Amino acid sequence: MSEPRVAVVGAGVIGLACAWELRRRSADVVVIERADVGGGASRGNTGWVSPSLTYPLPAPGMLREGVRQLLTGGDAFVLRARLDPAFVRWLWSFRRSCSSARFDSGIRALLTLNRRTLELFDSYRDAGIAFEMHAAGLVVAARTAGGLDLYRRTFQRLHELGYEGGSIDELDAEALAALEPALDRAQVMAGLHARVDRFVRPEQLTAGLAERLRADGVEIRERCEVRTLGRRAGGWALETTSGPVTAQRLVVAAGLPTAPLLRRLGVPIPLLGARGYSVTIAGRGTPPRHALYLAEAKLGLSPFDGGVRLAGVFELGASNEDISPGLGERLLGAARPYLGGWQPDPDGPVEAWAGLRPATPDGLPLIGALSGLDHIYLATGHGMLGITLAPATASLLAPLVLEGQAAPELTPFDPARAL
Repeated sequence: MSEPRVAVVGAGVIGLACAWELRRRSADVVVIERADVGGGASRGNTGWVSPSLTYPLPAPGMLREGVRQLLTGGDAFVLRARLDPAFVRWLWSFRRSCSSARFDSGIRALLTLNRRTLELFDSYRDAGIAFEMHAAGLVVAARTAGGLDLYRRTFQRLHELGYEGGSIDELDAEALAALEPALDRAQVMAGLHARVDRFVRPEQLTAGLAERLRADGVEIRERCEVRTLGRRAGGWALETTSGPVTAQRLVVAAGLPTAPLLRRLGVPIPLLGARGYSVTIAGRGTPPRHALYLAEAKLGLSPFDGGVRLAGVFELGASNEDISPGLGERLLGAARPYLGGWQPDPDGPVEAWAGLRPATPDGLPLIGALSGLDHIYLATGHGMLGITLAPATASLLAPLVLEGQAAPELTPFDPARAL
């Protein structure tokens, strides 16, 4: 008996990870991508694999913070309000999720989902998937006495709720600067070091997955738009710009475009675009050794081979991927006060990027079967956690798609909760 044919819509990190797990289980897989492999929200982020900094966005006080930053011109977390009934419903649900009880419940769910994350990344490397990965850990650096308060509380809460990733080291200014010479010893006051966290170069991860998938016989159709999708006997029929595709199973991992695609089936998916920005730059001096989070500025840095990526901003309600004028200099200006042993090259090239990340109102991704529609599955809504959660999402979803085995770890992420 032949293995089922599975169509995966979306070739970002989530879709490619799903295709990898499905193919590893001998499924016949075709991947459909409306643009280029890894060209969406997966491309320009910091690539953090951060089990110790994984928690839902809607936390107590988060909505108030978004409004405050909107009114004061802040750049870290901003609400772009609009008179749209779907946006209002999303925001109301987000507000309800900003409770301590729901925040704790979300942390527990993500901790469980993340349990095998590092092991799964190691398995990618063991399988010969080529991508840049660093395992020096994550350093949170603060310039003020209270700068670490939020992160100290968050790490403590994760441990209280079952985080098993080891202790988080707290460092004074001297120890922090010794650990991370790229920081300015005279400007930073204290820091935290999460040893287990890693970072990968996301565009290399998606390219490496795509290369291995093609070598294993998986067809990846790039620049291929899904025009229509509908039921057929025993599966699904998709009409695309490069011809028809039929499959017994359908996995939709298209990020934000998942919502308009499923509206064609009468399924409303509550996803909102959250625009993020990054710049990748060369510099002078000793580049950072670790993934760096600059606490007050709320910016992340990843030192890749050949350049440092600086990323930040969570702009809820954004409708496009336009890069704001002066973006690069604003990000660099916010980061410079923390940096001493390494500084961005003022005359070097700056690669700027903006992308729309798919955000759910409760901050948890949608992973699982769509009720009422046989053999269609979702893997979307990962927000800023796509790189961290992609391997675990795929490893748990694949048995459900191919064998109907619903892992209990997926229960909190069931799409039915959002419909």
